[in-house]
Amino acid sequence: MQPKDEIPSTSLGAGGTGRRFLQPADLKRLQNLQFAAKLIVEGYFQGKHRSPYYDFSSEFADYRPYTPGDEIRAIDWRAFARTDRFYIKLYRKETDMNCCVLVDKSNSMAFRGSSPLTKLEYANFLAAALSYLMIMQGDKTGLALCDDKMSGFVPAGGTMRTLQQMLVTLERATPGGPTKLAEGLRVLFSLLKRKGLLVVISDFLDDTSEVFSALSMFAHKGFAILLFHVLTDDEMNLPLVSNALFQDMESPASVSVEPEPIRAAYQEEMRGFIAEMESNAKARRMHYQLATTAEPYTRALEAYLTARARL
Repeated sequence: MQPKDEIPSTSLGAGGTGRRFLQPADLKRLQNLQFAAKLIVEGYFQGKHRSPYYDFSSEFADYRPYTPGDEIRAIDWRAFARTDRFYIKLYRKETDMNCCVLVDKSNSMAFRGSSPLTKLEYANFLAAALSYLMIMQGDKTGLALCDDKMSGFVPAGGTMRTLQQMLVTLERATPGGPTKLAEGLRVLFSLLKRKGLLVVISDFLDDTSEVFSALSMFAHKGFAILLFHVLTDDEMNLPLVSNALFQDMESPASVSVEPEPIRAAYQEEMRGFIAEMESNAKARRMHYQLATTAEPYTRALEAYLTARARL
């Protein structure tokens, strides 16, 4: 199914409710980002997706031996004539894909630095765009919010009502609580009964080993996993000021620093952190995309989709 041209404005709530993170101008830009039409990644990204479930539909897939309790009409009598054994014909059916977008709303996501958007606002724009693209291509999408606990959950759905509920939930989200992304992922794992696509949008300022340990549970269950790593330019490079007071977003701690003498060492540490994230993701066959709040969120989507399309 191809993305529709637009979402009717009445579908997204009266008076602009739920519209902050998906404006009409955004919809025009997103028409060029057909999330699945140009992309095939391990069978997950198509307008319709091959299902591991079988039924008696139109496309033949395989045989299996007849077992007591199977319907007689499912027996392939031609196979019986050739082999003198009873076989059941199996067919593939096409089904939509379930996607869940997890947004980290911990206190560290409140940081904006010199950017007009906080990391949480940027993450919400990404989440809204991804949800729109998935639903417009006929898939089902849900939303989860977490900080030190699961603080919001919208079950996967494929209707405009579901999209509206997700947008309102994002609009009402405020940063709060320390970062405990791994715990949020473990709670989410118990809520998702069907494998599909898991999208995590976070600054990942947490114990990396714990986060990837939790993500591995989804990988082992057969999920495709996409990580959007959201950072600000100030976090990546340090601000261009002579003196700065750095305040921990999740504790009372603060420190006064002259950025210039430590800039090179800091940037090296940050590059190491990003490389560690990317390496861990690659080792587990997860998709990783760095996104900085200094660039439009649509550019992060384009960068990811362009990279995947080359595979």
